Amino acid sequence: MAGGYDYIVIGSGSSGAPLAARLSEEPDVRVLLIEAGPPDRHPLQAMPLAFPRLAMGRIGTWQYVSEPEPGLSGRTLPVPRGRTLGGTSSINAMIAIRGNPRDYDDWAAMGLSGWGFAEVLPYFRRLESHWRGTSAWHGGDGPVRIEPMGGPDLLWDETLAAAQDAGIAFNADPNSAEQDGISRMESTVGGGARSSTARAYLRPAARQGNLTIVTGALARRILVERGRAVAVEYGRGEVARAEREIVACGGAINTPQLLLLSGIGPADELRAIGIEPVHDLPGVGRNLIEHPNIINEYDLRENLGLTRHLRIDRAALAAMRWFARQDGPFAQTGTLANLFVRTLPGLDRPDVQMMCLPMSGDARMWLPGLQRSFPARLSARCGFLQPKSRGWIKLRSADPRDPPRIQFNMFAEPDDLAGMIRALQVSRDLYARGPLAGMIVREVKPGGEEDDLADYIRRNAATRSHPVGTCRMGVDEQAAVDAELRVRGIEGLRVADASIMPTITSGNTNLPCIMIGEKAADLIRGRKIPATEATAAHF
Repeated sequence: MAGGYDYIVIGSGSSGAPLAARLSEEPDVRVLLIEAGPPDRHPLQAMPLAFPRLAMGRIGTWQYVSEPEPGLSGRTLPVPRGRTLGGTSSINAMIAIRGNPRDYDDWAAMGLSGWGFAEVLPYFRRLESHWRGTSAWHGGDGPVRIEPMGGPDLLWDETLAAAQDAGIAFNADPNSAEQDGISRMESTVGGGARSSTARAYLRPAARQGNLTIVTGALARRILVERGRAVAVEYGRGEVARAEREIVACGGAINTPQLLLLSGIGPADELRAIGIEPVHDLPGVGRNLIEHPNIINEYDLRENLGLTRHLRIDRAALAAMRWFARQDGPFAQTGTLANLFVRTLPGLDRPDVQMMCLPMSGDARMWLPGLQRSFPARLSARCGFLQPKSRGWIKLRSADPRDPPRIQFNMFAEPDDLAGMIRALQVSRDLYARGPLAGMIVREVKPGGEEDDLADYIRRNAATRSHPVGTCRMGVDEQAAVDAELRVRGIEGLRVADASIMPTITSGNTNLPCIMIGEKAADLIRGRKIPATEATAAHF
């Protein structure tokens, strides 16, 4: 049995890394951080434009696959998640969006004290070193660097002009009072390199001496004695004990899987696969929420955008430039703009998000004469922000090495599909306007002749890699954790990651997950940011 620790954090991702680092700020506290994957040492994990290869490859990932989806004609969906230090923050698209302030006020209205926007804003400010510097809305000296994407290859000016022609106003900062409008993409990138939670939090914290980081160690189960979580079994049967608390931070897929493996979850389901229930908690693994995604693409008349840099000789030069100076095309994330739009009257926040790219979604490096070239394209990832459909996570077996079963139930609720149709219509309207229209030869996806958008979306929709909600906070019997993130009915055990969200935030989920890790550290330590600081913003 490993030596005792005060706290054990399971999972080093967007929430787990900041939580472990903050807990270890107290020099007399011993913290163990357990990560199933390897260290984040691969150079592509720091290169912003390499994220598509990371997300869909084998470098530091779990490559899960969903169950057949009834609403998608029985298709299965890829579900890539981070399996490395930094978790999914080390493989994602680095988009820096907090969500809408009303999302968090909705949580507070559900009875979740401390989770209103005025109360989470200080944690968003604390986590970031924002390019604008310190203000009522932003932090200037936090661990995670946030910078805008720029450069002529992104075609920002043309996209902005088309958006304004479509009646979509410019928004200088969608992470402030209102999201609506088009904004230049801001990303968790600093100095041309990815600012993952491993790089931002763990590398400095590891020098303190009281944080032990174990990699390549799959958590097998949490051990519970007399109603209290006391230890974690991991790796090849090693056991580490926690004197104070254990915090599960594996994310919306792996955290419910671990709780179920530990006998914490729906008792009948656990017995059915041979696990003796420790605590009957029916909400574990339920309430899976995900943003649906559909791609809209156009062929360009000229060889513009980022695709031209992917020809192997040009890519080699761009890569050498990045390794030497961390600038140039490969220092970009490949996403130029965020658009948040309200598509129905009476909405109190945007219901559609578009992310514009100066390249196709499937572009890869190619070698002239041996491989086909990728045409120069513009593309948009279109999504509906407040889906009503709910899915689940269940165990495949009692073996922790077996991937969990994942069912999104995408488009089980008709309003979600209707919202996706509106999202695609907004995108089509944008690319038919202003300078963008003159640059485009034809629509490739869905294709100009495609008028049955519902059928196209069902055949082609995917996720935006934003799974949340599977150990949700709440005050009812179906909630897995309370507002303090304590697992209901088990002492000494908390959850801090995307799984605790009762509803999904209106935008990308990386920054909200980092915020959850920051706030969890204060909840555990019994600290609270002063109210005067929490209400500094004017909204």
